[in-house]
Amino acid sequence: MLLRQTLLFLPAQVLGPIFQLISAFAWTHVLAPAEMGSFALISAAQELAFATGLMWFANYTVRYFDAAASNAGKDRFHATETAVLIAASLAMGCSLVVLPLGAAGPIRGELLAASLAFVLTRSLVSYLADRVRVEGDTLAYTVLQSSGPVAGFFIGLALVKVLPPTAATVLWGYTIAQAASLAFAAGRLRFSGRPHHCDATLVRQAVAYGVPLFFGGLLVWIANNGLRFIIEWKEGVAAVGLVTVGWALGLRAAGFASMLTTAAAFPLAVKRARDEGMAAGQDQLVRNGVLLLATLAPAIAGLYVIGPPLIELIVATPYRAITTQVLPIALATGAMRAVRIHVANQVFLLHEKPLVPTLNDGLDAALTVLLGGAGLWLAGVTGCVMGVMIGSGITLVTGFAAAWRWHAFAFPLTGFAKVTAATLAMGAAVTRLDAVPTAAGLTLAILTGAAVYGAALAALYPTHALTAITTLQRRLSRLMASSTPSTQIPHP
Repeated sequence: MLLRQTLLFLPAQVLGPIFQLISAFAWTHVLAPAEMGSFALISAAQELAFATGLMWFANYTVRYFDAAASNAGKDRFHATETAVLIAASLAMGCSLVVLPLGAAGPIRGELLAASLAFVLTRSLVSYLADRVRVEGDTLAYTVLQSSGPVAGFFIGLALVKVLPPTAATVLWGYTIAQAASLAFAAGRLRFSGRPHHCDATLVRQAVAYGVPLFFGGLLVWIANNGLRFIIEWKEGVAAVGLVTVGWALGLRAAGFASMLTTAAAFPLAVKRARDEGMAAGQDQLVRNGVLLLATLAPAIAGLYVIGPPLIELIVATPYRAITTQVLPIALATGAMRAVRIHVANQVFLLHEKPLVPTLNDGLDAALTVLLGGAGLWLAGVTGCVMGVMIGSGITLVTGFAAAWRWHAFAFPLTGFAKVTAATLAMGAAVTRLDAVPTAAGLTLAILTGAAVYGAALAALYPTHALTAITTLQRRLSRLMASSTPSTQIPHP
């Protein structure tokens, strides 16, 4: 079931993150470092707005929304949802007007208008993506997750051809695409036009479950974006633009690899816990973790190996040196955070104890500020990123130690060893190619790595490999049979 659900959500999990990765280097050829820094800070502000304004209710929706509930139950939820969305949108808009983006202070003028539109549409898209994921509407999920990063990227590129190449112009491109996806989703989802029928009891339930996660979302935001504001205060907005490429590329690569498997993973664990008991739900988390690692490890290792020639090929000259230094550190940071958030933290969410991962997120945020600040003071921008990576490693160990101590949850060492062995084999094969900074050379390295990793993993998991091959053959046979026209002569 996990594999089937993962495949259904795969298009959305692939398209959006791929174009986020593309945009991380494409904008280096369009935006000056100062404009890139402004764009990065506004994007960080949007994540903060969602984390503090809507994530609490989004997490409640993922955990408790029942698509099979009675009409009365759905009416109660939808009326409350509408009220929450209106209140959250007003709060996010007011906050952005006064939010200081580093030493430069609050934003003004055209950039403020573009930022308001971008933040509100992107935050609503993020919430509705969680809503349709729970309802199993894969088409709406794909549109919501993909239209902004994909269509927004192309619209932004078109706009900078006719308008000044500024952060505001790029933000308008993404806003147009996000607004279109919201209109599409609105036509497929059920909403309430009666926010005054908001159910206070449901709000209290959502607050009780979501407020600890509200603080958790804020802390995760600090961990992911704190270094940008630290760097801006000491080095200026142009330095933020320079470091953003490697930092975003590393984190998004890890996020892309992890989201290939996690969209359907936690809801499935919740379902098993509800139907079969908590032990079955926790066992599903173990399976989810192995699949996550099997997807994450080769992506991170492969990008680390081909990073220097890739950067030389795709990143504009002013950004190359710092990107080459920052990318490996960002990859390690993103990988550790993905495993902690999607495995260790979810043990406690499954047991309805969100305070524990919130405290661990707080540790991560504190270490980001303390170690990132110390690293910046001692070794500049690279030292800042290194300090953040060390903090992520500490919180990863802390999260799994707590999961073992309180719920006897342990990541299977056998699965870890097998994935590690397959990844090392892949890395050795790609390294021997000595990839050159050309499209053909990098394509050869990627295909070689994928082939070696797939073969190694199949050898280490022969039963799973045979099952996957058999299932694929069966489905291909059914597809061919259904597409073959019948030669039977119809009865008169």
